[in-house]
Amino acid sequence: RSVQIAGTAIAVASTKLIDQARLRAATLLEASFDDIVHDVDRAAFHVAGTPAHTVSWEDLAASEGDPLVGEDDFEPPMATFPFGCHIAVVEVDTETGATQLRRMIACDDAGNLLNPMLAEGQIHGGMAQGIAQALLEEVVYDSDGTPKTTNFADYSIGSIDQFPLFEVVDSATPSSMNELGFKGVGESGTIGATPAVHNAVIDALAHLGVEHFDLPCTPQRVWDAINAAASTRAGV
Repeated sequence: RSVQIAGTAIAVASTKLIDQARLRAATLLEASFDDIVHDVDRAAFHVAGTPAHTVSWEDLAASEGDPLVGEDDFEPPMATFPFGCHIAVVEVDTETGATQLRRMIACDDAGNLLNPMLAEGQIHGGMAQGIAQALLEEVVYDSDGTPKTTNFADYSIGSIDQFPLFEVVDSATPSSMNELGFKGVGESGTIGATPAVHNAVIDALAHLGVEHFDLPCTPQRVWDAINAAASTRAGV
């Protein structure tokens, strides 16, 4: 999320700095400001149409005049919000209550992406966290309120062998809250993954009369929900 504010401020300040540098380069090259081109690859400035004769950033820094400084103070008018859609496909063993996640498809739209690979990694991590919340993770207390899940031998966490390959769908709707069109991504995968998996399990059991049970979808809870629904249908 910091790229929305800090990134925009840096981008705008950099543009102001380049404009100052172009103005000084225009003086050194005896040309019009509008004719000065910033050659990013060579880190230099030249007159349009004559790239052989350039002045570098070092030349500009060593020339007479005030230091070249670009400043910006950016405050967004409001927060930005990513959006998306997650789809889970599960297979439930009605004899044991065990659930297998077969497919996980996700679209998390965070606007324009500064680093697509990093953003996708955050979404993958978020999805793993959200799936684990739906299927495994639970803090358990005894009747006296003493925690029973105090270590990773008792507290179940997700591991790579429990997840399918994630299918990430690209989508970018630029935000209008900053010049670069950025929105937050964070671990947005957590938001869609948990309800998608939970709803998929409920849907898989709907024909048995299961309408809801609390997370996580552990084999015991799934099995209990199946049997509770069967008892209800039987009028017990």
